[in-house]
Amino acid sequence: MAKASVYNELTSSKTIAFKEFIVHGEKPYNISFSKTLSSPTLFDNITLLIEHSIKTNSGIEFNKICAVSPSAIPYATNVATSIEKGILYITDEGNDRTEKDNIKNLKIEGGMNIDDNIMLIESIASNDFYLNNVIQKVKKYGGNVVGIIIIINQCEGEYINIISQNENIFTILNIYDICNHLENNNKIEIFYCERVKFYCEKTTKLNIRKLLELDKPAEEVYTPEEQSVEPTLAITESSEVVVAPETVVVAPETVVVAPETVVVAPETVVVSPETVVLVEPTTENM
Repeated sequence: MAKASVYNELTSSKTIAFKEFIVHGEKPYNISFSKTLSSPTLFDNITLLIEHSIKTNSGIEFNKICAVSPSAIPYATNVATSIEKGILYITDEGNDRTEKDNIKNLKIEGGMNIDDNIMLIESIASNDFYLNNVIQKVKKYGGNVVGIIIIINQCEGEYINIISQNENIFTILNIYDICNHLENNNKIEIFYCERVKFYCEKTTKLNIRKLLELDKPAEEVYTPEEQSVEPTLAITESSEVVVAPETVVVAPETVVVAPETVVVAPETVVVSPETVVLVEPTTENM
C-alpha cells in the first residue's frame, strides 16, 4: 500500500514529530515538509500519489502546473515532467497574507500566458489568505485556476475560504488518516492521536470565523436621502393636524383614538348614507 508506506516514512523521516509535552493551545506536533526531499522513496511515493490524483480527475484539463511555495517546487517539477506539462512557480517577496485579495509582492515565474489553464500545487496550506492571493494573482494576469492540489491537509480548516469560492481542491494526505494509521499499527499511543484531533477541531472553528469573516457581504449603509422617510405630523398653532397623505400607511387594526382628542373640520366630513343611524330623542335630550 503506497499510502501506508508514506504514513510510516513521514514519522521515520521526522517530517512529522509528535510532541511529548505541550502548553495550552500549542500544536501537538511539528511538521517540516522539506524533510521529505531527503528520503528518495518518500519523495517518489508522494509524487506517484499526486500523479494518481491528477489521472483520476482526468475531466479537468490544464496545460501548466504551478508550485505555490518553495517546498512544492520539486513535486511540481517531477509531476510536470512525468505528464509533460509546463511548470510555473510563485515567488513571495513580502506578500501581506493577512489581507484578502492582496496580490502585491507576488510574482509568477516561468512564463504564464493569457488563458493558460493552471493546476496549483501546495505542500501545506497555511491558515491565512496566501493561497487566495495567489489565485487572484493568476486570474489578474489572465490565467485560469482549474484546480488546487494540497499534499498534506492539516484538517484545521486552513483553506475553508477557498472551498467557499467553489475552487476544485484535491488533497493527497491528511493528518487524521496519518494519526489513525500510526495508532492502529501501534506506532503512537492513542493519547497522541486524540490530542491531535482535539486540536484540529478547535482550530477549525477558529479558522472558519477568521477566514470567512471577510467573505460575508458588507452591511448596506444608506445616506439620509436614501433612507425611507417615515410619516410625520406637523402640529399648527390652531391644533390642526396636517398629514402628507401619500406618505402615511396605517394598519387599521392598530389605530386607537381617544374620543376627547378628535377635532374634525366640518367641511371635511363626508358621511355615506348607509352608515347613518337615527336615534329618537329622549327626555334627557329635550
